[in-house]
Amino acid sequence: MLQIGRLKLLTPLILAPMSGITSFPFRILNRQFGCECCFLEMLNARSFNYMSKRSLEIVKSYEDEKPLGVQLLGSEAYYILKALDKLSGYAFDILDFNAACPRPKITRRGEGASLLRTPVKLHNLLKSMVKESFVPVTVKIRLGWDSVSKAVDIALKLEDSGIDAIFVHGRTQVQGYSGLVDYKQIKNIKDRIKIPLIASGDIFTPKLAKKMFDETGCDGVLVARGALGNPWIFKEIQNFLNTGEISNRPDVEEIKRTIKMHLDLFINFYGEKVGVIKFRKFYIWYSRGFIKVKPLRLEVSGINTKEEMIVLIEQLDRLA
Repeated sequence: MLQIGRLKLLTPLILAPMSGITSFPFRILNRQFGCECCFLEMLNARSFNYMSKRSLEIVKSYEDEKPLGVQLLGSEAYYILKALDKLSGYAFDILDFNAACPRPKITRRGEGASLLRTPVKLHNLLKSMVKESFVPVTVKIRLGWDSVSKAVDIALKLEDSGIDAIFVHGRTQVQGYSGLVDYKQIKNIKDRIKIPLIASGDIFTPKLAKKMFDETGCDGVLVARGALGNPWIFKEIQNFLNTGEISNRPDVEEIKRTIKMHLDLFINFYGEKVGVIKFRKFYIWYSRGFIKVKPLRLEVSGINTKEEMIVLIEQLDRLA
């Protein structure tokens, strides 16, 4: 069991917020395959205050879609607290604050991982959020801005704000998503803080998930890129943690059934035209591991209808 504030989760696995990915269709599919707790896509606090079309699309969910997390991005207390007020009309269970995104277009605005360079400001933002929030507050960080950052000191400073848990990606901002995850640094943080630590970084297989638990002592893990084209990962990790056995990978028929189910969820949510276009990248992720799949991946960029997509899905048979 993983407990974050008053929220109790039966499994220590959480689907991470991913921009352009963790919309309702992706979340509901992963829930069907064993994911208990999901995050919405990252929500820009300023854009949400202006009720932009994109922001309203991000926060769209359904009553029975719980437990559900919201992750806010921002750097200005005014917009963050106003966003909190607006979010009171929505049903969610965790409020996370993003101090981890390494993308230059985010950090140039003083948001995401750039806040790790000003831990006092980040502490004050979190303290204000804790005071105003009606659900547990967490923060996602990296191991600092660069290799000379003092990740433990940053984490202790943020814990003092009153947050209920901390999510830690095991790389610095400078590393981005390259280089090795620093399990030792994550463990150093875990050994010093008293609140739960949920670790992130390279959770691509059940063995890597167990490695994260074993080497860091973390209380839970965030699954992000490992779930792309792979909703089976949640049950596989849980089975491996419980039994030590590696589950059989799905055969081509199950993969095809899952892709079609995912496609239908996209079309039902967005409509056929937009749904199919948005689904193209997911087809590419599902087709990983198939031999000589490059021609199909090139073809998918021109697919515009459900019928055309189904034809492409069926062609995976001959590549298995």
